[in-house]
Amino acid sequence: MRKPYVLAIAGLLSTGLIAAGGHFLLRRAPAAPESPTAPVPSRAPPAPITAAPVKVTRDGVSLAFGLTLTPRPVETEQGSPLQAVARVTLADARTGEPLTGRRPLAWMRLRPPGEAAPDDAACRTQVKTYLGGLLSAQADVDFNAYWFLTLNHDQTVSVINPQIAFDRTKLQHLVSVGGAAADWALLPDRSALYVTLPGQDTVSVVDAQRFVVTRPLHVGRQPGRIALAPDGLTAWVSNDGDGTVTIIDTPTHSVRDPVDVGAGPHAFGFSESGRTAWVSAREAPVLTALDTASGEVLGRVEVGTGVTELAWSDVARALFVARPGAHEVLVVDTTRREVSLRIPVKGSLDALRFDNTGRWAFLVHKDTDTVDIVDAATSQVAHTLPGFSAPDSVVFTDAFAYVRNTTDSRVTLVELKTLEGTGTPALVRVTMGQRPASEARVLGRSDPIAPLPEGNGVIAAGNADRALFLYQEGMMAPRGTHLNYGREPRAVKVLDRSLREVEPGVFTARGSVRENGTYDVQVLLDNPRVVACLEWKVGEVPVDASFARTLPLKLTPEFDAKRMYAPGQTAPLRFRLEPTAGAGQPAVAPEEIRVLMFRTPGTWQVRTEPRRVSDGVFEVDFNPPTEGQYKFVVGVEGRGVDLGRLPTFTLGVSPPLAAALTSESAP
Repeated sequence: MRKPYVLAIAGLLSTGLIAAGGHFLLRRAPAAPESPTAPVPSRAPPAPITAAPVKVTRDGVSLAFGLTLTPRPVETEQGSPLQAVARVTLADARTGEPLTGRRPLAWMRLRPPGEAAPDDAACRTQVKTYLGGLLSAQADVDFNAYWFLTLNHDQTVSVINPQIAFDRTKLQHLVSVGGAAADWALLPDRSALYVTLPGQDTVSVVDAQRFVVTRPLHVGRQPGRIALAPDGLTAWVSNDGDGTVTIIDTPTHSVRDPVDVGAGPHAFGFSESGRTAWVSAREAPVLTALDTASGEVLGRVEVGTGVTELAWSDVARALFVARPGAHEVLVVDTTRREVSLRIPVKGSLDALRFDNTGRWAFLVHKDTDTVDIVDAATSQVAHTLPGFSAPDSVVFTDAFAYVRNTTDSRVTLVELKTLEGTGTPALVRVTMGQRPASEARVLGRSDPIAPLPEGNGVIAAGNADRALFLYQEGMMAPRGTHLNYGREPRAVKVLDRSLREVEPGVFTARGSVRENGTYDVQVLLDNPRVVACLEWKVGEVPVDASFARTLPLKLTPEFDAKRMYAPGQTAPLRFRLEPTAGAGQPAVAPEEIRVLMFRTPGTWQVRTEPRRVSDGVFEVDFNPPTEGQYKFVVGVEGRGVDLGRLPTFTLGVSPPLAAALTSESAP
């Protein structure tokens, strides 16, 4: 297995071990003279700083480890971590051929001052503690981490670490997304999560490193579905309330003008290796073809109204179109832009999706408790499977299709290799929890099941059980349960930050480095089983003065951030927000400012516009419902200052007596 909590430990005792030393000495860039009147420069982000990798050879394996750090701009909060990218290169020591398909793991531990470098036995012991998943034995930098993300009923996203063996909680972060969510998408580079909020007409951008909402993207009315183009460079949003779709350029999180495609809701499909996007509109009789890169309309195909799902098959080189009301699936020739075949189906059609090979299309019928399976090679129904319980969704690993039943707590697995021929496909039913999904508040429209990175299991959201169930193929019951702490998980994703093969024999992963010093680096290779113990020195953590710039706005609190506030009592928070000297910016208006106050952890939050007190001085009311810690965050999106870029403040809230005593003792 790939991940730490499923790796066998016993084999490490006989592991071959590599020891080597490396250096990463970074020097601070020379300070630039201050120029308070200089305009804000328009520059690319600071260039990453790297050093030559450390190379070692053992047991016929040539291994190289390198680390790249990105300098933080000067306006970044002091003490915030630097983004680090680890690069592990594996090759055959004799031939130089890359070793592909391996599963290396890597950690970095900051060595305490005066402590000697670990010997072979200490190195093996350290790796074993990491594999044990104890909270007290976590590495300073972990390049193997992955989390479960849940889209919850209470306007939050939970971030759960399944690798921690800890009795009380595995909840790492709780992100308030700003409204009731409809759908979500994780960018392929794992940098951000998009969440559609129909009530706000926005898409929230969640930073997948810091797990905070950095900005709202204003799209059309009532955004619902969101889909990513195959290259991940654009995201496509269905504006269900105004008959348009919005295209988001994901590298910059910039929004293009909406495209009119007909009254929604809309569905998306991508053909020609992702070069063409196909969009359906529920109430329009046509499919619209658009150029994925430019958004230009390329043409339309008449299909009739009522289209709910689109799915592309590389095997058939065709687009499959679901029309539940007409009880049919259309096969569209995207080159000739015409319907080439109509496949009759029975009952409604709640999901249409192809397996990973693009050959088998699963048609899920909730009202008839059946699943049809279409062979894309023949464009005919190859199997009709009965015995489901109001199924509504399907996801795939390489070996199985997983069908969620909404009136039964069991998930039905269909073994894909048994679809060949005319025999009855093999089915397995696995109980995931105690309560069926239909007992939850709302089922949601996003996938409630997600494949694990290892490819041989899934994580399933138990909506009504308010838990996640970890299943490994070959077992008759889930291997583990992860609580969602009282929240209904309507959908689940896996955020995999472990080492990923980006080219033959080259594996990279992201992490965060907070401190200077000497780090002990351990790399565990699965085949052959080798532990590589390295030393890597980080010198002065740099600030790139050539990128030094001043934010266009300056925030100054005029409230006492150290004061203790009382729950249930309203307190005004006054602050000054003015253009930075020399920035050439006009005065800020209240309607430009967005103030976010939220409890950490918790779901309470307030997003509001402040009232103007005088020139450059604004005020909001703070009325915390309960005791705890709260955050005060200000952003002015129109000036390029997203939430979190200006200084943020933590506000303490305690019972009235404690708050009064603190207030009296405050200077």
